[in-house]
Amino acid sequence: MKITTLVEERTRVPGLKTEHGLSLLLEKEGEYWLFDTGQSGIVVENARKLGVRLDDLRGVILSHGHYDHTGGLSAVLETAGPKKVYGHPGLFRTRYSLRKKGKSRRIGIPRGRSALESQGAEFSLSREWREIASGIYLSGEILLAPDSAPAEPFLTIREKLKLKPDLFVDEQFLLAETPTGLVMLNGCCHTGLIDSLRHVRSCRPGEKIRAIVGGLHLRSTAPRELAAIAGALAEYEPELIAAGHCTGEAAEKVLAEKFGSRFRSLRTGVELEL
Repeated sequence: MKITTLVEERTRVPGLKTEHGLSLLLEKEGEYWLFDTGQSGIVVENARKLGVRLDDLRGVILSHGHYDHTGGLSAVLETAGPKKVYGHPGLFRTRYSLRKKGKSRRIGIPRGRSALESQGAEFSLSREWREIASGIYLSGEILLAPDSAPAEPFLTIREKLKLKPDLFVDEQFLLAETPTGLVMLNGCCHTGLIDSLRHVRSCRPGEKIRAIVGGLHLRSTAPRELAAIAGALAEYEPELIAAGHCTGEAAEKVLAEKFGSRFRSLRTGVELEL
């Protein structure tokens, strides 16, 4: 299995473009899956420069409905042709980021469902845990714990003409089987890394979580809480944590100190062999 980072905020590879967003290419048993698409068409440019043929994709997974994970889908469809696109029914909800002085900015998926379908997107949307191909699963809904508060209450969703804190019921992770354990791909982990890992355990009890890859959404987490999360994460004994995007530099430093060589920062162009 190989995971290639097509879009991330940083890179060490000359010629590759970066942006606020995430896109990961999963290669498993000769099949290719795109997990998120970044926010623009640079996913297509970077794929070309890395020798990746997007028309070979078996499907596209959208982890949740934010622009920085879904905005590149139009460019992917334009380049690769019709594709099956997996996600949650809440993917197209109207989302805003609230700013100072009452200003707001739309941060949801940039193009509507009908426009994307006209480009060849065949949406497969579900709230449930499901196997979308042999050994590849989507988590279904990972709800915030009952005593949890939204980590970033300025991230909102519009319901019945009112803005409410976004609980990210549409966020899903991908789980891939390997002979030596499960590999978990996260878009942003808005609902919480530890809650997501508990969800893995509830769906696949007793199985080893070998690797955790993607955005872990720890950028706004206080130092004391970061230490607690790192400690809770250590109990799962992952062999690899490859994190970037919304994880935050402070959290990456804590994870690097805690896990040593088992931690790696994601960068555009990084390839992980698992």
